[in-house]
Amino acid sequence: MENKKQCIIIGGGYSIKEGINKGLWEKIKGLDVWSLNFAYLAMPYLPTRQLWVDISFFNNNIDSLQKLNQQGVPMYAKLHSRYSIIKEIQTFGTTRERRYYTGKKGIEKNVLYIGRMGSVGIFALSLAVAEGYTDIYALGYDFGRVDPIVDKTHFYEGELQVISSGVGRPQIYLNKDVHIRREVEDFDAFKKEKDINIYNVSPLSKITSFPKVTYDEFFGKVKNVQM
Repeated sequence: MENKKQCIIIGGGYSIKEGINKGLWEKIKGLDVWSLNFAYLAMPYLPTRQLWVDISFFNNNIDSLQKLNQQGVPMYAKLHSRYSIIKEIQTFGTTRERRYYTGKKGIEKNVLYIGRMGSVGIFALSLAVAEGYTDIYALGYDFGRVDPIVDKTHFYEGELQVISSGVGRPQIYLNKDVHIRREVEDFDAFKKEKDINIYNVSPLSKITSFPKVTYDEFFGKVKNVQM
């Protein structure tokens, strides 16, 4: 059994539906699972961490986040004056410019990269790298609509009542509603991390910065994971 520092990041992309249909929650139960934004509301158990970037997300979900914290889930967010008196939330300064990406020095400098779109997905990857995770599995990192039949962007769309500027709006990932936004290239910042494996568990994802693996391949990789 390999003893690596590994984490599973649950984004919001619709591609997670495939994983759920194949028993995702049971197969990753007990592992180091991070929830981004609303993902925790769709999980059948508590995540090991909860992360977000937008202050509006916090303001609109403060009650459920408080309950989550009372249940022992650590909170991580982009630095904001709103959190100055809330010691339970660990905050980081952020940068949208790739040239200021600090990698493993992110903890030391207390600055994490979030890309030009201010992405919680990039925020989470930056934190995982800064904390020395060696194997990072990104789920739901679709960067827009990926299912040609189902017109949904998020796996909990239509099942949870959420206030979000991104859920159900694939156009925010497109330039002039046609081409994938060039900001998708912001994920390339992590390519310089030669000793870290980042896997995109979304074969149809628009993000090409990392190796893509199927859910079956992912399950095979994590079945012997140690926390």
